[in-house]
Amino acid sequence: MMRVIGDASGLRIVDAGCAAGYYSAALGAHAASVIALDASAEMMRLVEEKRLPNVLVRRHDLAEPLSWIADASVDLVVSSLAMHYLETWEGTLREFHRVLVPGGRFVMSVHHSAMTDPLVDDYFRVQRATDVWTIDGVKHEVSFYHRPLSSVINDVLAAGFAVRRMIEPQLTARAGASAEEHRLATRPWFLIVDAFRQ
Repeated sequence: MMRVIGDASGLRIVDAGCAAGYYSAALGAHAASVIALDASAEMMRLVEEKRLPNVLVRRHDLAEPLSWIADASVDLVVSSLAMHYLETWEGTLREFHRVLVPGGRFVMSVHHSAMTDPLVDDYFRVQRATDVWTIDGVKHEVSFYHRPLSSVINDVLAAGFAVRRMIEPQLTARAGASAEEHRLATRPWFLIVDAFRQ
């Protein structure tokens, strides 16, 4: 994501679904300003504790309009692994388009459709998927939304964006890799969409 975003010096940025603030911190060091948004009060607390320069922290559900952000007032919207938690995201994409200046960029990463496909009964339908992730030996049930690849791209286009490129990040294979590493090196897991407001 950071390689795709590139130089953010002097930009006005919205970090949509900022979680604990990794991108807000990384981009805020050189940006003119960053608005860090997340629906979770706990995530907002973690970001606020970092006292990041140039970063405004605001609790906000991405399913709701960004009515408090003016039209054409943002240079870059970044959303990392957050949008797939929305059942419907068309309105959110239109809001991102609205707040961006002409030529402003929208860079989003989501779960790849091939990753969520085994979790649903119909690849072509937008539907809730549930997976179990093991973190530090503890199993966590996590739900998000599967979308076919065509929906991901067509929804971005329908919101008024032009897509510059799609990236399917791939872990570099190495000798002696674990089964998990081999899977990440040989199957798509994430999708990055790099788009801009026309």
